[in-house]
Amino acid sequence: MTALPGGLPLDTLAADLARWTGDPGLAVAEVLVEPVAHTISAPTTARLDRVAVTTTAGATHRLVVKSLQAARHGLPPFLPPEVVAHLDTVIPWRLEIDLLGTPLRDRVPDGLRFPDVVAVHHQDDDRATLWMADAQPTAEPWTAVDTERAAHLLGRLAARRRHDPVPAFPGGDFLTAYVANQVQQWAVPRILADESWSHPLLAPHAGLRPALTALVAELPGLVDAVRACLQLPAHGDPTPMNLLRPADAPGEFVAIDWGTSTRAPVGWDVVPLVLGRAEAGLSDADEPARLLPAALAAHRDGLAAEGVDVTASELEGAVLAAVRLRYPLTSLDPGALGEGPEAVDRAARRAAFVAAVLALSGRRPTPRTPPG
Repeated sequence: MTALPGGLPLDTLAADLARWTGDPGLAVAEVLVEPVAHTISAPTTARLDRVAVTTTAGATHRLVVKSLQAARHGLPPFLPPEVVAHLDTVIPWRLEIDLLGTPLRDRVPDGLRFPDVVAVHHQDDDRATLWMADAQPTAEPWTAVDTERAAHLLGRLAARRRHDPVPAFPGGDFLTAYVANQVQQWAVPRILADESWSHPLLAPHAGLRPALTALVAELPGLVDAVRACLQLPAHGDPTPMNLLRPADAPGEFVAIDWGTSTRAPVGWDVVPLVLGRAEAGLSDADEPARLLPAALAAHRDGLAAEGVDVTASELEGAVLAAVRLRYPLTSLDPGALGEGPEAVDRAARRAAFVAAVLALSGRRPTPRTPPG
Protein backbone atom coordinates (compact mmCIF):
# COMPACT_ATOMS: atom_id res chain seq x y z
CA MET A 1 0.00 0.00 0.00
CA THR A 2 1.34 3.45 -0.94
CA ALA A 3 2.51 5.67 1.93
CA LEU A 4 0.01 8.43 2.61
CA PRO A 5 0.84 12.15 2.83
CA GLY A 6 1.81 13.21 6.33
CA GLY A 7 2.26 9.57 7.32
CA LEU A 8 -1.50 9.24 7.85
CA PRO A 9 -2.52 5.71 8.92
CA LEU A 10 -4.77 3.92 6.46
CA ASP A 11 -7.44 3.24 9.05
CA THR A 12 -7.61 6.98 9.84
CA LEU A 13 -8.14 7.74 6.15
CA ALA A 14 -10.87 5.09 6.00
CA ALA A 15 -12.58 6.66 9.02
CA ASP A 16 -12.34 10.12 7.44
CA LEU A 17 -13.94 8.88 4.24
CA ALA A 18 -16.65 6.99 6.13
CA ARG A 19 -17.58 10.15 8.00
CA TRP A 20 -17.41 12.33 4.86
CA THR A 21 -19.50 9.98 2.70
CA GLY A 22 -21.91 8.97 5.45
CA ASP A 23 -21.04 5.31 4.85
CA PRO A 24 -20.04 3.77 8.22
CA GLY A 25 -19.14 0.47 6.54
CA LEU A 26 -16.62 1.99 4.12
CA ALA A 27 -13.45 -0.05 3.77
CA VAL A 28 -10.39 0.79 1.65
CA ALA A 29 -9.14 -1.67 -0.96
CA GLU A 30 -6.47 0.40 -2.73
CA VAL A 31 -4.80 3.81 -2.49
CA LEU A 32 -2.77 5.55 -5.19
CA VAL A 33 -0.76 8.69 -4.44
CA GLU A 34 0.58 10.94 -7.21
CA PRO A 35 2.36 14.30 -6.81
CA VAL A 36 0.53 17.20 -8.42
CA ALA A 37 2.47 18.67 -11.35
CA HIS A 38 2.60 22.21 -9.99
CA THR A 39 5.42 24.63 -9.23
CA ILE A 40 5.12 25.47 -5.55
CA SER A 41 6.24 29.00 -4.67
CA ALA A 42 4.84 29.41 -1.15
CA PRO A 43 7.24 28.26 1.60
CA THR A 44 4.22 27.17 3.65
CA THR A 45 3.24 24.50 1.11
CA ALA A 46 5.46 21.45 1.48
CA ARG A 47 3.80 19.45 -1.31
CA LEU A 48 0.58 18.73 -3.16
CA ASP A 49 -0.63 15.20 -3.87
CA ARG A 50 -3.58 13.60 -5.62
CA VAL A 51 -4.89 10.55 -3.79
CA ALA A 52 -7.26 8.05 -5.40
CA VAL A 53 -8.98 5.74 -2.91
CA THR A 54 -10.82 2.67 -4.14
CA THR A 55 -13.20 1.06 -1.65
CA THR A 56 -14.01 -2.63 -1.31
CA ALA A 57 -17.44 -1.76 -2.74
CA GLY A 58 -15.77 -0.53 -5.94
CA ALA A 59 -16.27 3.22 -5.44
CA THR A 60 -13.38 5.61 -6.12
CA HIS A 61 -12.86 8.81 -4.16
CA ARG A 62 -10.39 11.35 -5.56
CA LEU A 63 -8.73 13.72 -3.14
CA VAL A 64 -6.11 16.46 -3.17
CA VAL A 65 -3.85 16.72 -0.14
CA LYS A 66 -2.09 19.97 0.68
CA SER A 67 0.79 19.51 3.09
CA LEU A 68 1.23 22.71 5.06
CA GLN A 69 4.24 23.73 7.13
CA ALA A 70 5.68 26.68 9.03
CA ALA A 71 7.48 28.99 6.61
CA ARG A 72 10.93 28.27 8.07
CA HIS A 73 10.77 24.73 6.69
CA GLY A 74 10.26 25.94 3.11
CA LEU A 75 12.42 29.05 2.86
CA PRO A 76 15.59 28.89 0.71
CA PRO A 77 18.59 27.54 2.63
CA PHE A 78 20.83 30.43 1.56
CA LEU A 79 18.82 32.98 3.57
CA PRO A 80 20.52 34.23 6.75
CA PRO A 81 19.08 32.73 9.96
CA GLU A 82 17.78 36.11 11.15
CA VAL A 83 15.87 36.57 7.88
CA VAL A 84 14.37 33.09 8.16
CA ALA A 85 13.34 33.78 11.75
CA HIS A 86 11.66 37.03 10.76
CA LEU A 87 9.81 35.61 7.77
CA ASP A 88 8.67 32.67 9.87
CA THR A 89 6.82 35.12 12.12
CA VAL A 90 5.13 37.11 9.33
CA ILE A 91 4.09 34.34 6.91
CA PRO A 92 1.07 32.47 8.31
CA TRP A 93 1.09 28.77 7.53
CA ARG A 94 -2.27 27.54 8.86
CA LEU A 95 -4.60 30.30 7.72
CA GLU A 96 -6.45 27.97 5.35
CA ILE A 97 -7.21 25.70 8.29
CA ASP A 98 -8.28 28.59 10.51
CA LEU A 99 -10.75 29.72 7.85
CA LEU A 100 -12.73 26.54 8.48
CA GLY A 101 -13.81 28.05 11.79
CA THR A 102 -15.31 31.18 10.17
CA PRO A 103 -18.70 31.62 8.42
CA LEU A 104 -16.98 31.62 5.02
CA ARG A 105 -18.55 28.38 3.82
CA ASP A 106 -22.02 29.81 4.46
CA ARG A 107 -21.26 33.04 2.60
CA VAL A 108 -20.15 31.80 -0.83
CA PRO A 109 -22.73 32.70 -3.51
CA ASP A 110 -24.10 30.20 -6.01
CA GLY A 111 -21.47 29.56 -8.67
CA LEU A 112 -18.54 29.78 -6.23
CA ARG A 113 -17.46 27.06 -3.83
CA PHE A 114 -15.00 26.62 -0.99
CA PRO A 115 -13.08 23.34 -1.38
CA ASP A 116 -14.91 20.36 0.08
CA VAL A 117 -12.71 19.51 3.08
CA VAL A 118 -12.60 15.84 4.05
CA ALA A 119 -10.22 16.12 7.02
CA VAL A 120 -7.40 18.06 8.63
CA HIS A 121 -4.54 16.26 10.36
CA HIS A 122 -1.71 17.83 12.36
CA GLN A 123 1.65 16.06 12.38
CA ASP A 124 3.09 18.39 15.04
CA ASP A 125 2.89 22.06 16.05
CA ASP A 126 4.05 23.35 12.66
CA ARG A 127 2.95 20.79 10.07
CA ALA A 128 -0.48 19.64 8.93
CA THR A 129 -2.26 18.06 5.98
CA LEU A 130 -5.46 19.43 4.48
CA TRP A 131 -7.46 16.68 2.73
CA MET A 132 -9.94 17.97 0.13
CA ALA A 133 -12.15 16.53 -2.57
CA ASP A 134 -10.48 16.83 -5.98
CA ALA A 135 -12.36 19.38 -8.09
CA GLN A 136 -11.08 17.61 -11.25
CA PRO A 137 -10.88 20.86 -13.24
CA THR A 138 -11.52 21.18 -16.93
CA ALA A 139 -8.65 21.77 -19.34
CA GLU A 140 -10.70 24.27 -21.35
CA PRO A 141 -8.94 27.64 -21.79
CA TRP A 142 -9.75 30.47 -19.42
CA THR A 143 -11.90 33.13 -21.11
CA ALA A 144 -12.85 36.78 -20.67
CA VAL A 145 -16.33 35.57 -19.72
CA ASP A 146 -14.78 33.51 -16.91
CA THR A 147 -13.01 36.64 -15.66
CA GLU A 148 -16.21 38.69 -15.57
CA ARG A 149 -18.19 35.93 -13.89
CA ALA A 150 -15.48 35.40 -11.27
CA ALA A 151 -15.16 39.15 -10.63
CA HIS A 152 -18.91 39.37 -9.97
CA LEU A 153 -18.92 36.38 -7.60
CA LEU A 154 -15.86 37.63 -5.70
CA GLY A 155 -17.61 40.96 -5.25
CA ARG A 156 -20.68 39.24 -3.85
CA LEU A 157 -18.54 37.15 -1.50
CA ALA A 158 -16.57 40.15 -0.18
CA ALA A 159 -19.79 42.05 0.51
CA ARG A 160 -21.43 39.09 2.23
CA ARG A 161 -18.39 38.72 4.52
CA ARG A 162 -18.09 42.40 5.39
CA HIS A 163 -19.12 41.90 9.04
CA ASP A 164 -17.47 38.49 9.49
CA PRO A 165 -14.32 37.79 11.50
CA VAL A 166 -11.23 36.84 9.55
CA PRO A 167 -8.28 34.79 10.87
CA ALA A 168 -5.47 36.76 12.46
CA PHE A 169 -2.70 37.76 10.05
CA PRO A 170 0.78 38.83 11.27
CA GLY A 171 0.94 42.61 11.12
CA GLY A 172 -2.85 42.85 10.84
CA ASP A 173 -3.42 42.04 7.17
CA PHE A 174 -1.75 40.78 4.01
CA LEU A 175 -1.14 44.25 2.57
CA THR A 176 0.82 45.41 5.62
CA ALA A 177 2.98 42.30 5.61
CA TYR A 178 3.47 42.37 1.84
CA VAL A 179 4.56 46.00 1.68
CA ALA A 180 6.82 45.72 4.74
CA ASN A 181 8.53 42.51 3.62
CA GLN A 182 8.32 41.66 -0.08
CA VAL A 183 8.28 45.30 -1.19
CA GLN A 184 10.22 47.45 1.29
CA GLN A 185 12.65 44.91 2.73
CA TRP A 186 13.29 42.77 -0.35
CA ALA A 187 12.37 44.49 -3.61
CA VAL A 188 13.16 48.16 -2.98
CA PRO A 189 16.88 47.67 -2.18
CA ARG A 190 17.26 45.70 -5.41
CA ILE A 191 15.44 48.28 -7.51
CA LEU A 192 17.65 51.04 -6.13
CA ALA A 193 20.93 49.12 -6.48
CA ASP A 194 23.14 49.92 -9.49
CA GLU A 195 24.31 46.31 -9.68
CA SER A 196 20.78 45.11 -10.34
CA TRP A 197 20.57 47.12 -13.54
CA SER A 198 24.04 46.10 -14.68
CA HIS A 199 23.05 42.44 -14.30
CA PRO A 200 23.03 40.77 -17.75
CA LEU A 201 19.36 39.83 -17.39
CA LEU A 202 18.17 43.33 -16.45
CA ALA A 203 20.59 45.56 -18.35
CA PRO A 204 18.53 45.29 -21.59
CA HIS A 205 15.50 46.53 -19.64
CA ALA A 206 17.15 49.42 -17.77
CA GLY A 207 14.68 51.78 -19.39
CA LEU A 208 12.24 50.71 -16.65
CA ARG A 209 14.52 51.96 -13.89
CA PRO A 210 13.37 55.62 -13.75
CA ALA A 211 9.70 54.68 -13.46
CA LEU A 212 10.39 52.06 -10.80
CA THR A 213 12.62 54.41 -8.83
CA ALA A 214 9.85 57.02 -8.92
CA LEU A 215 7.41 54.39 -7.68
CA VAL A 216 9.65 53.74 -4.66
CA ALA A 217 9.33 57.40 -3.70
CA GLU A 218 5.56 57.19 -4.18
CA LEU A 219 5.08 54.19 -1.87
CA PRO A 220 4.25 55.90 1.46
CA GLY A 221 1.50 58.06 -0.02
CA LEU A 222 0.19 55.18 -2.09
CA VAL A 223 -0.07 52.92 0.96
CA ASP A 224 -1.86 55.62 2.96
CA ALA A 225 -4.34 56.24 0.16
CA VAL A 226 -5.14 52.53 -0.25
CA ARG A 227 -5.53 52.14 3.50
CA ALA A 228 -8.15 54.90 3.48
CA CYS A 229 -10.34 52.88 1.10
CA LEU A 230 -13.22 50.70 2.21
CA GLN A 231 -11.77 47.47 3.64
CA LEU A 232 -13.48 44.13 3.03
CA PRO A 233 -12.53 40.47 3.55
CA ALA A 234 -10.78 39.12 0.45
CA HIS A 235 -9.68 35.77 -0.90
CA GLY A 236 -6.25 37.34 -1.38
CA ASP A 237 -4.99 35.51 -4.46
CA PRO A 238 -7.86 34.44 -6.75
CA THR A 239 -5.82 34.08 -9.91
CA PRO A 240 -7.45 32.00 -12.66
CA MET A 241 -5.11 29.20 -11.56
CA ASN A 242 -6.74 29.29 -8.10
CA LEU A 243 -10.30 29.32 -9.43
CA LEU A 244 -10.84 25.77 -10.62
CA ARG A 245 -13.68 25.01 -13.03
CA PRO A 246 -14.87 21.44 -12.39
CA ALA A 247 -15.27 19.44 -15.60
CA ASP A 248 -18.62 18.12 -14.36
CA ALA A 249 -19.85 21.59 -13.31
CA PRO A 250 -18.38 24.11 -15.78
CA GLY A 251 -20.59 26.91 -14.47
CA GLU A 252 -18.92 26.82 -11.03
CA PHE A 253 -15.61 27.92 -9.55
CA VAL A 254 -13.87 26.12 -6.70
CA ALA A 255 -11.68 28.75 -5.01
CA ILE A 256 -8.49 27.22 -3.63
CA ASP A 257 -5.31 28.60 -1.97
CA TRP A 258 -6.77 30.87 0.72
CA GLY A 259 -3.39 31.35 2.42
CA THR A 260 -3.47 35.15 2.11
CA SER A 261 -7.13 35.63 2.97
CA THR A 262 -7.44 38.83 5.00
CA ARG A 263 -9.11 42.22 5.03
CA ALA A 264 -8.00 44.32 2.08
CA PRO A 265 -8.92 47.44 0.09
CA VAL A 266 -12.14 47.13 -1.89
CA GLY A 267 -11.47 45.41 -5.22
CA TRP A 268 -8.25 43.74 -4.06
CA ASP A 269 -9.34 40.38 -5.48
CA VAL A 270 -9.78 41.89 -8.94
CA VAL A 271 -6.02 42.47 -9.10
CA PRO A 272 -4.75 38.85 -9.15
CA LEU A 273 -7.84 37.77 -11.07
CA VAL A 274 -7.01 40.09 -13.96
CA LEU A 275 -3.21 40.11 -13.77
CA GLY A 276 -2.44 36.62 -12.49
CA ARG A 277 -2.13 34.91 -15.86
CA ALA A 278 0.11 37.61 -17.31
CA GLU A 279 2.31 37.58 -14.21
CA ALA A 280 2.73 33.82 -14.54
CA GLY A 281 3.60 34.11 -18.24
CA LEU A 282 0.40 32.35 -19.30
CA SER A 283 -0.89 35.26 -21.38
CA ASP A 284 0.48 38.30 -23.16
CA ALA A 285 1.37 41.34 -21.05
CA ASP A 286 -1.48 43.38 -22.50
CA GLU A 287 -4.23 40.99 -21.40
CA PRO A 288 -4.90 42.83 -18.09
CA ALA A 289 -5.65 46.10 -19.87
CA ARG A 290 -8.19 44.30 -22.07
CA LEU A 291 -9.88 42.51 -19.17
CA LEU A 292 -9.89 45.17 -16.47
CA PRO A 293 -12.82 47.43 -17.51
CA ALA A 294 -15.35 44.60 -17.69
CA ALA A 295 -13.95 42.98 -14.53
CA LEU A 296 -14.33 46.23 -12.59
CA ALA A 297 -17.93 46.64 -13.74
CA ALA A 298 -18.75 43.04 -12.85
CA HIS A 299 -17.12 43.30 -9.42
CA ARG A 300 -18.97 46.52 -8.65
CA ASP A 301 -22.25 44.85 -9.65
CA GLY A 302 -21.43 41.95 -7.34
CA LEU A 303 -20.76 44.27 -4.41
CA ALA A 304 -23.97 46.20 -5.07
CA ALA A 305 -26.02 43.01 -5.29
CA GLU A 306 -25.13 42.33 -1.65
CA GLY A 307 -25.62 45.87 -0.38
CA VAL A 308 -22.16 47.45 -0.73
CA ASP A 309 -22.21 50.49 -3.00
CA VAL A 310 -19.01 52.09 -4.28
CA THR A 311 -18.67 54.42 -7.20
CA ALA A 312 -16.96 53.25 -10.36
CA SER A 313 -14.29 55.89 -9.76
CA GLU A 314 -13.59 54.74 -6.19
CA LEU A 315 -13.31 51.11 -7.21
CA GLU A 316 -11.07 51.81 -10.19
CA GLY A 317 -8.80 54.03 -8.12
CA ALA A 318 -8.45 51.42 -5.36
CA VAL A 319 -7.73 48.62 -7.82
CA LEU A 320 -5.19 50.55 -9.89
CA ALA A 321 -3.38 51.61 -6.73
CA ALA A 322 -3.34 48.00 -5.53
CA VAL A 323 -1.92 46.95 -8.91
CA ARG A 324 0.83 49.51 -8.45
CA LEU A 325 1.65 48.21 -4.99
CA ARG A 326 1.50 44.52 -5.75
CA TYR A 327 3.48 43.93 -8.93
CA PRO A 328 5.97 46.33 -10.51
CA LEU A 329 8.61 46.44 -7.77
CA THR A 330 8.61 42.72 -6.98
CA SER A 331 8.64 41.28 -10.50
CA LEU A 332 12.22 41.90 -11.63
CA ASP A 333 14.50 40.34 -9.03
CA PRO A 334 17.45 39.05 -11.11
CA GLY A 335 18.14 36.33 -8.55
CA ALA A 336 14.71 34.81 -9.16
CA LEU A 337 14.98 34.68 -12.95
CA GLY A 338 17.34 31.69 -13.15
CA GLU A 339 20.16 31.20 -15.62
CA GLY A 340 20.72 30.45 -19.30
CA PRO A 341 18.58 31.17 -22.37
CA GLU A 342 15.33 30.47 -20.53
CA ALA A 343 16.23 33.13 -17.97
CA VAL A 344 16.78 35.68 -20.76
CA ASP A 345 13.33 34.92 -22.17
CA ARG A 346 11.82 35.01 -18.69
CA ALA A 347 13.40 38.40 -17.98
CA ALA A 348 12.05 39.78 -21.26
CA ARG A 349 8.52 38.55 -20.46
CA ARG A 350 8.74 39.95 -16.94
CA ALA A 351 9.98 43.30 -18.22
CA ALA A 352 7.10 43.47 -20.69
CA PHE A 353 4.70 42.65 -17.85
CA VAL A 354 6.17 45.37 -15.62
CA ALA A 355 5.97 47.94 -18.43
CA ALA A 356 2.33 47.02 -19.03
CA VAL A 357 1.52 47.20 -15.30
CA LEU A 358 3.15 50.61 -14.97
CA ALA A 359 1.18 51.89 -17.95
CA LEU A 360 -2.06 50.41 -16.63
CA SER A 361 -1.72 51.56 -13.01
CA GLY A 362 -0.30 54.94 -14.02
CA ARG A 363 -3.66 55.93 -15.47
CA ARG A 364 -4.62 56.90 -11.94
CA PRO A 365 -1.83 56.81 -9.34
CA THR A 366 -3.98 57.00 -6.18
CA PRO A 367 -7.55 56.10 -5.31
CA ARG A 368 -10.16 58.55 -4.14
CA THR A 369 -11.10 58.10 -0.51
CA PRO A 370 -14.83 57.44 -0.10
CA PRO A 371 -16.62 60.00 2.08
CA GLY A 372 -17.20 59.18 5.72
